Amino acid sequence: MLSVIIYSLIFIAVVAADQITKAITDGVFQLEIIKDLLYLSSTRNTGAAFSMLGDAPWAQTFFLILTVIAVVLATVFLIFNKKKSKWLDVSVVFIISGAIGNFIDRVALGSVRDFIYVTFFANFNVADIAISVGAIMLVVYFLFIDRDAVFKIKKK
Repeated sequence: MLSVIIYSLIFIAVVAADQITKAITDGVFQLEIIKDLLYLSSTRNTGAAFSMLGDAPWAQTFFLILTVIAVVLATVFLIFNKKKSKWLDVSVVFIISGAIGNFIDRVALGSVRDFIYVTFFANFNVADIAISVGAIMLVVYFLFIDRDAVFKIKKK
């Protein structure tokens, strides 16, 4: 039961941080944080990562449906997964919370608000960070932590 409360708090914290930072930076079009490297730069993204499919007229509907399906499947996984790994569960919670953060924008605004701009990379937001961290955690889990991990570290 404690795990459910902790996962719920992580979910709420990530979604709240995402929405609050987006609201604060909405309209901040360019603010240099680190010269020639990091900016607050308010943009709208109608596509997926790196604005992929942003110009497609069906993209918003597709991303909304895809998000609902992914969140439902991930939630079902959390409920029924038998591995009982906190690492695995937290990684899925990060992915779900990031997906919901961007989903809120898509439903309310028709696009996702991005505001962190790294000059050699892209524009992104807190939800994107949560999804990325969750995905990296999943990779680490399946490569090193899982009972059947690819590179299982053997205990002596």
